[in-house]
Amino acid sequence: MKQPGEIRHLSAKDDRDYLLDYQTLNVDDLEKAPILGVPFDNASLDEAVAKIYHLMEEKDKFHHVLLLDPIKTMALRKGKKLHRIAQKASLILAEGAGLQWAAKKLGGELKERIPTIALMMDLVRLCELRNYSIFLLGGKEEIVEKVYFNLSRHFPGVRIVGRHAGYLNTQRELLVKESIRKTSPNIIFLAMDFPDQEIWVENNTAFFGHAVVIGVGPAMDILSGKVKKAPNVFKLKGLTWLWRIMVRPWRLIRLSRMFGFFIVIAIKSLFVKKKK
Repeated sequence: MKQPGEIRHLSAKDDRDYLLDYQTLNVDDLEKAPILGVPFDNASLDEAVAKIYHLMEEKDKFHHVLLLDPIKTMALRKGKKLHRIAQKASLILAEGAGLQWAAKKLGGELKERIPTIALMMDLVRLCELRNYSIFLLGGKEEIVEKVYFNLSRHFPGVRIVGRHAGYLNTQRELLVKESIRKTSPNIIFLAMDFPDQEIWVENNTAFFGHAVVIGVGPAMDILSGKVKKAPNVFKLKGLTWLWRIMVRPWRLIRLSRMFGFFIVIAIKSLFVKKKK
């Protein structure tokens, strides 16, 4: 059985079964699990892939997919200026640790975390099978080129119709937008800092056609091999966050911001208990 995010090549029969799995999943009306006013979609990894597959098949408009962690959720929560971005998104997935706990505290449920890398790998494989096209945007030039090389090697049939670094001056940004418009990709993997990538999407919807735009943040660095994924011993014990701090000590500042999220959820959960 295929594991989430696994890179491998399938036989023709496996290909048919793989697509059939996503075609038969009913994801038209995914339940919502609101956290601080952000309407998360209560989806498993397979359901998330199936939903994005359905969005690509519709080909009616562009769709914005958000992958959020607690810190991003705090920035997009109800009452904040950026909350409008969450309201406009076609799909909001829980990527970060702590969100399942928060949903439960607030009387809801999230089936599972959606790891960005696993989601990307399943979508790339799906694009290869369906002849969908991908556009890579974000990170440094050497990062995006390495990601392009790695994906092309593991998925020789995938169509990557464009790739550009994410450091854009005015002239380069115009070239990138025109490239996206001309190539009309099915999926755009966008790797910029938060909330720059979300605001950039909001400001440039006219260039996306019917693409599904997914903000993948630092995932490009991992796919390029620049940043190593956490060892299994850390993953199994839920200590991926600790591994990230060990390899990037400056993330301690980010960790301190997490405390604000947990405090807000803890306070709000008291009101949920009182209502019961």
